[in-house]
Parts: sequence; C-alpha cells; structure tokens
Amino acid sequence: MGVLRTLLALVVVLDHAWPAGSVFVGGPNAVQCFYIISGFLISYVLVERRSYSSVGAFYVNRYLRLYPIYIVIASLTLLAVLITHRSNFLYVCQHAPLPAVCVLIFTNLLLLGQDWIMFLGVQDHSLVFTANFRDSEVYLFEGQLIHPSWTLGLELTFYLIAPFVLTRRPLLCALLVGSLGLRALFIARGFGLRDPWSYRFFPTELALFLAGALAHQILLPAYQRLAAPIRERLIKGGMLAILALVVGYALLPLAEIYRKPLLLGCVVSVIPLAFMFQLRHRVDSWIGDLSYPIYICHTLVLDLTHFALRHTSALDSRLGALVCIALTIGAAALLNHYVAEPVEKLRKALKMRDREADRRDPLQTLPAARPATVQD
Repeated sequence: MGVLRTLLALVVVLDHAWPAGSVFVGGPNAVQCFYIISGFLISYVLVERRSYSSVGAFYVNRYLRLYPIYIVIASLTLLAVLITHRSNFLYVCQHAPLPAVCVLIFTNLLLLGQDWIMFLGVQDHSLVFTANFRDSEVYLFEGQLIHPSWTLGLELTFYLIAPFVLTRRPLLCALLVGSLGLRALFIARGFGLRDPWSYRFFPTELALFLAGALAHQILLPAYQRLAAPIRERLIKGGMLAILALVVGYALLPLAEIYRKPLLLGCVVSVIPLAFMFQLRHRVDSWIGDLSYPIYICHTLVLDLTHFALRHTSALDSRLGALVCIALTIGAAALLNHYVAEPVEKLRKALKMRDREADRRDPLQTLPAARPATVQD
C-alpha cells in the first residue's frame, strides 16, 4: 500500500508539473483513489484495532496527523508569496469582499472547510454559493495557500462522521447507497461529471470512503481466510496489477466512462492485499509515509523551482518537472523527519493518556462494534 500511496501522490505532482498535462491515471482519479485508501485505513483503526478509546481522542489524533505538516508548508508558502509575488493570493485578499477574506483566513489557518471554497464565489462584490468556482469576479480558490489542501477538508469531514458510521454496518451501507444515488442524480441532471461536482463534493465522494471501509470489513477478512499459498499469490499479483493499472491507465482501450469505474473497483478489490503487503515490508510502509508530505509540499516546491529557473531557458520543461519531483521527495523526507516524527510521539502519548482516562470513565468510549478478525 505504501508504494501505491506514494505513486498516487507523485501522479498529482506530475499532473501539476508536466507540461503535457495529466499522465498515468491523472490527478483527479488519483485523489479519488486516496479517498478509498483513507476509508480503508480509518475503518482499520476504528473497527479492528480500536486504536482510540474515545471520539475526542480520535479527532485530536487525526487532526494532529494532518495539521502540523500543513501549517509548516502553509507558513512557508505565505513567506514565499510575500517575497516572490508569484501567487494570486495577494490579489484575492485585496479584491475579495470582507466575508470572503474572513472565510479564507479561517480555512487557511485551521484547514477546516477548505473544500467548500470550491463552491463559493464573488458576485456583485458579495460572497455567494456557486455551482462553478470560476463563475466569480474573484477566484476564491486562488486564495488558498496550498491549492491541493481542499481535499483535506473532505478528509476532515469524513473523520467527523467516521466513528458513528463505520462501526454500524447497516448505516454505512445506507449512506453508501445514498451517496451513489446522489451521484447518479447529478449525472442525470448533466453536471455530475463537471468540476467541481465530479470529485470535490463530499456527499457524492462519501461513497468512495465507505467503499474503502467495506473493503476492510469484508474483503480483508475474506482474503485472510484463504490458504497461505493462494493468499501470497494474490498479494503479489494484486500489487503488480494495480501498479500497472495506475501507470498504464491512459493506454486502456476504453472510454473514460468505463475506465474510471474499472480503476476504482480495482482499487477497492486490491487495497486489502496491498495492506497485507505493507504489514510485512517496513520499506513499503516508509515509502507510504512520504505520500502525504509529497502531496502537501509539491506546489510550494513547484513555485520556488519555477521562480528560481524563470530566467533559464536551457532547461527542458520535462526535465524541470523531474527536478521538481526529486526536490519534492527530498522535502517530504525532511518534513517527515523534523515534523511528522516528533508529532507522532505526541500522538502516541495522547493515545496512552486517553486509554488511561478511559479506564476511569468507560462511558466516553467509541460506539461498540464487533472487531474484524485478523488471521494469518
């Protein structure tokens, strides 16, 4: 799973850096694959491991997983904007109405609600909801310090409901059906495949998170019950197949309307196998830990690289993209070492303290659930 997560993060980087545009599965598809993976992992920690003894502890720990690296990169991005003036951020702050500026300050500072910026605009110098974020006098999304961080808003929304949904299978399935039905309705109305409704609207993207959760709760135990030789062949074959699909997606002789469901269905099917692979290979886990910092820091690296090379015409644009990728991976490793690892120690300490508190106050525990069986 680690290699897959980091490969998907690099697909997003390439989507923003490569002059020819989308490569491999493309940025939007990679983001939706991440939703599935997130649903799987959150179901694992809530339902199987029961890593958090209270809802509050779950919220705090998940926020600590995302926020420290985010705020470091957001701060560095703001500093880079003030020095280089290479962003439309200052223009948005100067020309947007006060309510819009307040919303941008709140979302940039706290991370919450960044996805809803994609459904806001400015008309007649007033903040309004809009079905197209480009139908606006001022593009508010350009006021986000880290443009891809809108996906973290969807993540946080999923975290808010996860403790109450993932432990209740009937509710989970009902929400899955409702989310799929809403997407079908939007497509039938003619806008469901258009940005921002195609992959930025949480109620329709919820189906992907929940599909990942069901992959953990149903498929993982089924795979684990298989005979060891069969299971090992499935793990190796599944990993090779999903990596080949991510890389060779554009070569499939199918229309996008068929390719995309195939991709997402394969991810749901293979994620449990990739997870079992990660549990046995520490290197795979270490590679996977690079995915989040790569995703968050790559736009800053791209902007700084373009600024540094703005007077250099000798560097081929494709080579420049590869330079950006290399620098992004290096920056991600530094972020993990100096930010994520110290915070991880704090998160573990908070988990231990929460468990001790839970022994004294058992009424604060998460909703009861039957944990999945782990067999090997």
